[in-house]
Amino acid sequence: MTDKDIEILKDLSETHNITKTAQRLFTTQSALTKRIQAIEQELGCSLFIRSKKGVLLTPISEAILPHVCAIQRELMEIRELASNPEGELAGTVKVGVAANFARYQLPGVLEAFIARYPKVDIELSAKRSPDLYQELLSGDINLAIIRGEFPWAEGDIVLSEEPVCLVTKRPMEEAELNALPFIDRTSDISYDAGLSRWMNEHKIHRKTGLQINDVDTIMQLIERGIGWTVLPEICLHHFQGVQKPLSFRSGEAFTRRTHLLYRPDYFQLPQVQAFVDTVKEESGTAS
Repeated sequence: MTDKDIEILKDLSETHNITKTAQRLFTTQSALTKRIQAIEQELGCSLFIRSKKGVLLTPISEAILPHVCAIQRELMEIRELASNPEGELAGTVKVGVAANFARYQLPGVLEAFIARYPKVDIELSAKRSPDLYQELLSGDINLAIIRGEFPWAEGDIVLSEEPVCLVTKRPMEEAELNALPFIDRTSDISYDAGLSRWMNEHKIHRKTGLQINDVDTIMQLIERGIGWTVLPEICLHHFQGVQKPLSFRSGEAFTRRTHLLYRPDYFQLPQVQAFVDTVKEESGTAS
């Protein structure tokens, strides 16, 4: 079984569709089907079932998949270690970054890292934190810079913690908010739980018909007096309006944290350790 075979198994487990997987792996449906048949013949078992709902994994393939993914990660580490000339940092680091961090803080991190380690390749994706968390669990990325709280028992560095703010065009009492539309946006479970708690404690109703995920658009609406919202401070550097840090009835501040999550075994790759060190230095958390 080759690296490409592992990619086929992983991709089909996500898409459940021969056509989509063929497109993503830049091959034809017929070539992909032949390769699947060859893998099944090599292993002596059926890995997929074709149904009206698409391609389904058999119990055997579900059991095999975590093991082949682990093998792929180990092979990657071996190749990275073997390709690293003594005294010269090289190789690849795979990083997932939450969209807000990517927008407001990542440029400085990348500038510093590339200047220090020009021969290290960076594979980077900016996505929603829940998606990055799943990629980290599956081993698709070496580390993730995530916003919010996720269950993680391995490496966890808190990079920052900032207040979550009430955002309005002019100073307003909380009682006035119920008469205005709330501009909502998609976030993660921990943030939504905090927002719901704050609203419930302050008897504020989520009067909404505006679901907008682009922060720039939200800012423009607020600056024109259209509704109100709640946002972490990281989004408000250039906002021309009123931002008020929020707290719960207990006096506890409503805050949002940024975490760098990683598996310690990836630190065998020196380029991963170097990237973590650079992030810590640029965020002011280096000891």
